[in-house]
Amino acid sequence: MADNPLGEDWHHVGNAADFEDEDVEQRWVGHLAVAIYRAEGQFYATQDTCTHEHAYLSDGVVVDCVVECPFHQGRFDVRTGAALGAPVVVPLAAYPVKVVEGQIYVNVTKAQADAG
Repeated sequence: MADNPLGEDWHHVGNAADFEDEDVEQRWVGHLAVAIYRAEGQFYATQDTCTHEHAYLSDGVVVDCVVECPFHQGRFDVRTGAALGAPVVVPLAAYPVKVVEGQIYVNVTKAQADAG
């Protein structure tokens, strides 16, 4: 977005009004799939790929601040990326989120976006 008010590592990923509570949506930042969550009225972002097997968490279910993977029901805290028990044991990468004038931005460095 040319008029990004936050700097080059902040990427516009959507309009806050388009998200309902307990929503999760996939957005791409370069080669990196990012899951954007709205939970308990706040916005969060993590890597979108489950650390257990290749599944997109954006296809999962969010209840309160927990996303459940659609493959094997692994659960993660969307606020921190923490793995909440078997079969998942490796946490998700979590990214800072800001909402500015109703627009959602996620902080992903160029190296993270390029590595995907």
